[in-house]
Amino acid sequence: MRSSVARLVMVVALVAAAASCTKPLDTSGLQATLKQQLESDSGTTGLTVTCPTDVKVQAGATFQCSVTKSGTATLTIDVTQTDDKGHVTWKVSGASTSSPPTPTSTPPTSTPST
Repeated sequence: MRSSVARLVMVVALVAAAASCTKPLDTSGLQATLKQQLESDSGTTGLTVTCPTDVKVQAGATFQCSVTKSGTATLTIDVTQTDDKGHVTWKVSGASTSSPPTPTSTPPTSTPST
């Protein structure tokens, strides 16, 4: 009887461990939090935050999110999971801007002679 109880406890522990390893991180909630915090800190609106959707909860794991503003600027956010409960820290690690292409030459304008 005792070995049956020990086996049952072991199976329950293994199932619980397996379930915690495959639990996905709530990245949609993280996206909303990042958007709110970045817009508040920068005094701007219209930011779009994109994080991967297939992140598993795992202490120490890292991933990146991107933040864009109307297609003109992109920030890279490094996210680190601080525990196996879904808590994270983040920091801006890079930024890039894109601007409209500059014409390489302009056609000459002609003025009609009178």
